[in-house]
Amino acid sequence: MRCTRGYFFSLAMLCASVGCYAQKPVIDDMPRRQVFVRVGYDLSRLALPYVRNNGSHGFEMSVDGELAYNFFPTVEIGQQSLKRSSDSLSYTMSGNYFRVGLDYNLLKYKHRLDRDIFFLGVRMAASRFSHEAPVAVVSGVWGMVEGSIPKTNHKALWGEAVVGLKGELLPNFYMGVTVRAKMMFTHSSYHNMTPYIVPGFGKGFYRFNAGLSYSILYAIPIRGAGSDGFPPTE
Repeated sequence: MRCTRGYFFSLAMLCASVGCYAQKPVIDDMPRRQVFVRVGYDLSRLALPYVRNNGSHGFEMSVDGELAYNFFPTVEIGQQSLKRSSDSLSYTMSGNYFRVGLDYNLLKYKHRLDRDIFFLGVRMAASRFSHEAPVAVVSGVWGMVEGSIPKTNHKALWGEAVVGLKGELLPNFYMGVTVRAKMMFTHSSYHNMTPYIVPGFGKGFYRFNAGLSYSILYAIPIRGAGSDGFPPTE
């Protein structure tokens, strides 16, 4: 319930930010004459070991840029691992994931160098990971029996609908927040043990999951002649 409230609060903050942007006059309706690539790092991944307290670690990076007016293709890659141990179970998981998708900016540009966006988007995502339980104590006919589940490799494929905001705080530096709704499409057979976490997706027991990302990003100029690295505006 606490996580759900956090998602709704973040979504409310995003909507409020859009309202503020909408009140500003449009200075220049001309399409921008700039080319840039924005590279990001998900800061929320650094907080995983402290927020969830479940032995999870990982990182996630993203790259986006404007392919056409208001359309931003996006690639996200990450890694996640998990180690849990108790009197009855020792469990480890490790794997990588990636997402590819497209975001659409709902804001009107206020000038040609404006790069703040409020977006809706979609993602296709895939993960390759392995997990094992070297020690597993289960209840059997003769009482509690200690055994083990060997290491197995798995694949998973899912889709995401996203909404988010990327706002410039300092020249070329951005903060971003993204709310994600995830739906599992398919995965390899889990046989004797469902993964506690599918990297990039969340709890392996569920078909639907939600996610929240807080990122810091930097815009790298690709083409430009002005002092800021972009073509001068006429």
